[in-house]
Amino acid sequence: MTVSPSPTQTLAEWVVGSQWPQISEEARAAASRSWLNWLGCAIGGANDPAMDRLVLALQPLAGNGTAPLIGRPGQTDPATAALLHAFASNILDYDDTHWATAIHPAGPVASALAAWSSQERVSGQEVMHAFLLGMEVSCRIGLAVSPGHYEKGWHISGTCGVFGAAVAVGRLMKLSPQQMTWALGHAATQSAGLVASLGTMAKSLNIAHAARSGLVAAQLARHSITANEQALETRFGFAHVLGSGSLNDSVCEGLGKHWEAARNTFKPYPCGFLLHPALDACLAAPDRLSVSSGAIDQVDRIIVSVSPLALVRADRPHPTDALASKLSTQHAVAVALLYGDAGVQRFTDAAVCDDGARALRAKTEVVADDQFTAECARVELRWRDGRSQVREICQPLDQPPLAMSNASLTRKFRELVAHGAPHCNADHLLATLDSFLFAPDAAELLTLTRPNA
Repeated sequence: MTVSPSPTQTLAEWVVGSQWPQISEEARAAASRSWLNWLGCAIGGANDPAMDRLVLALQPLAGNGTAPLIGRPGQTDPATAALLHAFASNILDYDDTHWATAIHPAGPVASALAAWSSQERVSGQEVMHAFLLGMEVSCRIGLAVSPGHYEKGWHISGTCGVFGAAVAVGRLMKLSPQQMTWALGHAATQSAGLVASLGTMAKSLNIAHAARSGLVAAQLARHSITANEQALETRFGFAHVLGSGSLNDSVCEGLGKHWEAARNTFKPYPCGFLLHPALDACLAAPDRLSVSSGAIDQVDRIIVSVSPLALVRADRPHPTDALASKLSTQHAVAVALLYGDAGVQRFTDAAVCDDGARALRAKTEVVADDQFTAECARVELRWRDGRSQVREICQPLDQPPLAMSNASLTRKFRELVAHGAPHCNADHLLATLDSFLFAPDAAELLTLTRPNA
């Protein structure tokens, strides 16, 4: 009697057997865009004060190694490098979003790959292939346990990102199907991350630990450290413990034909994606909402209607620092109305303490509209003289939110390089990224981000 492979084994076999020529141009292009966005975010956060603290905290704990750090001096062991890369790529909250699951798929996967590619020579094409496969596995597992997983309070970027990091690094290590199955098992038992961490540095550590744990999972499997071969679907496995019961069979449907990773999107604002519809409502051209600093006293109330999920996750009327402001609808709306933009400088500690932003936050009320999905928001600006201005955004469900053109993505990359590592030559980096698929040694890309490179 023939026994069908389990979902865990099917995913492992697919990752091992995938061939680059069989991958569509659409999926390849999507992977390149995600890689560009990830690298920009990692450079942008490379010298953030939170990153400095983390490097200092880990210094006596990390092992000796030759893995370089993105955008800053120093080197460490590959597992710690993966963790630091991922932390840097998420700390500004400017990273990617797979809208259907709320996963930020690139961070754990790319960060682990960048760390490992500094240890063993691999080509740009090998890295990009592994990157695409890793993101796909993360997103498919995330879809299989959604929406209950995230709604329960699991930080899905961390809990599912670990699987993508494991199979991506495992692909570079040329694991066998058996070893890749073990890598998924090791990833499953290390899966963690709580939504309660949002608004703190621990949120970025959820994603950072996923990168590190995924790399370690692959290394364990490489050396034949066994793990449960049905870790995703078995009783007391990932789906049963962290999901809603049995694993959704769709996790393996259409592998290699339908690419969830191609649906990845990129943030135009450096804050939680649930804030973006409200920001779009404020900033939509040509008739954007505006409050000058001299007119703040003339504002009576600002009422922001959002989805029930956005109210739960992003109702923070009194953010105390930059990290909290990135999950505060009140702060996002205030800076958008005051300054007409919502770039990196609007979500800093200084911006939180801005008198005008503080005054407008105090006048802002966030309410849930049960008819709104996460793609929708309405901002009503009421003036003391009785005037009222209303702007509503509701993205059609058949169109991807957070759509960014290649030109916009390039501008974002330049902004992040200038913010986080002005020593970098953005033009040189962009030219290198354009030809990354043909690079014989993927590690050379990271050397261009380091001081005095």
